[in-house]
Amino acid sequence: MESNLKRAQKGAYLSLFTYIILSAAKFITGVQFNSAALQADAFNNMTDILVSVAVLIGLKISLKPADRNHPYGHMKSENISTLLVSFIIMFVGLQVIMDNFPKLTAGEYTTPNPLTLWISFISGFIMLMVYLYNSNLAKKTKSSSLKSAAIDNLSDGMVSIGTGIGLIFTQVGYPIADPILALILGALIVWTGFKICKDAIFTLSDGFHEEHLEFYINDVMKIDGVEGVSSVKGRYHGDSVFLDVTIFVDRTITLDEAHDICDKVERSLAEEGVYSSYVHPEPYEED
Repeated sequence: MESNLKRAQKGAYLSLFTYIILSAAKFITGVQFNSAALQADAFNNMTDILVSVAVLIGLKISLKPADRNHPYGHMKSENISTLLVSFIIMFVGLQVIMDNFPKLTAGEYTTPNPLTLWISFISGFIMLMVYLYNSNLAKKTKSSSLKSAAIDNLSDGMVSIGTGIGLIFTQVGYPIADPILALILGALIVWTGFKICKDAIFTLSDGFHEEHLEFYINDVMKIDGVEGVSSVKGRYHGDSVFLDVTIFVDRTITLDEAHDICDKVERSLAEEGVYSSYVHPEPYEED
């Protein structure tokens, strides 16, 4: 577990440093060559810096062992940090919208320098490379936070490429495309913050995806000696899954045999990536 968390940190660091470099390049170029869209894309990457920092902080705290006050460990710290960051992201997105909407309505737009196109396309290509690296690392480490970061890398890469394509229109007589793109990116930033906020609240409120429950129920039912599943309750702690499972076993078997079946269930769930499970047997009665 600890080894995977440390490996996942490498992907988070890669995202962080890449976002810092690209956001600086985009912002400076956007300001220097009058591109509101490129500046908005830079702000989009700046929000990703906040997310990357939140992931790193969360992963760092998650490595702390369980203690008396935190018997389940500190793995929810990542969700808390991302929740706080989500509010900042939504604020940044709204600020981008408020800065550019008046420009659009007042007709205050200019044709950006062609260099802005190249910055967008190069940034997009770099982010696609980061996505491939983090996506592969997420599969190896089974890190849901890194998987989410990889998806975000892909999204940012496509946004940068889309920004570059949009900026082409500014070079062929449609400078209005620049503030329009900025508004679209502002809305995208707000939407990203909202999704992060929603996911964090879902986890912190002990929500659990129904399809995951179905998967674990099916896995438990495959175990020899399990006559049925009475209930499965799950919760997420960061990237980890905790399960409470109640199974039905033959009422005529001994306590030791029932205990062995529970051990088999726990081992099977562990192989499926469950961090901790508690399995309780109940006597099975045929109707």
